[in-house]
Amino acid sequence: MSNIDAVNALISAINLDRFAEIEARHAPDVTFWSFRGPTLHNSVAVHDWHTRFLRDYADCNYADLEYVEQDNTVAVRATVYAKGYDWRPFTQRVIEVFRMDEEGLVGDRRLYAMLPNLELDKAPTAAMTNATGFKGGSDSATKAAIDALFSGDKEAAAAVIDEKAVLIDTVYGITAGPANILDLIDRVPRPAFGQLRVTHAYIGPKDACVEVAIDPNRPRQAYWIRIVEGKVMVIETYWMLREIGVSLENPQRHQRQVILPI
Repeated sequence: MSNIDAVNALISAINLDRFAEIEARHAPDVTFWSFRGPTLHNSVAVHDWHTRFLRDYADCNYADLEYVEQDNTVAVRATVYAKGYDWRPFTQRVIEVFRMDEEGLVGDRRLYAMLPNLELDKAPTAAMTNATGFKGGSDSATKAAIDALFSGDKEAAAAVIDEKAVLIDTVYGITAGPANILDLIDRVPRPAFGQLRVTHAYIGPKDACVEVAIDPNRPRQAYWIRIVEGKVMVIETYWMLREIGVSLENPQRHQRQVILPI
């Protein structure tokens, strides 16, 4: 039985600021990691977090939803449309990973993000259009590409990256082509101790969500990878921004007030 309907119901509650429903759709002992932090360990804390989040992200709306579901986990790639502290509209791409319990409640949840207001130039736009318009694909072909990409073998990884592929990382850069993509991934700063490992990989017919961390209890980054004809066409990198020292805390919101004539 699919859990996508339960995830959509939670997203609808977030979009409509229904805080009691947001709390009710999380298990009492839920663990929630978000790009803004801190890590939360119960549904009441999640309620309070969303109260603050939806103050900073006024008129929040999750849109352009894409899903990869595997077993009891649903990974969602979305674009958040909202208004900031100064009421100016902005967009932010996010990945949400929901593990559902036997009661259909969120047992744990991880929210990764790009930096706001991503704008793509010609090459990334073309690659994204190609990938999102692709109608074929299979789980087995996607898994084979993902296994090669994260095998640690650069030749095997390069072989499954399309010549017109792009990597989109709003923190460390956007680049195109197999050699440039692998070079940029290698140049991303890493902690002094420990080794990055794939902690979870969720496979779909033409998309995959891959989470990477040193310590599974401290989620670090997630990739949304788009496959075309068995080759990697787009790699989108999403970060647990607070984990890498990037803060998106807004100043105090400007209060709206009526300006009366003198």
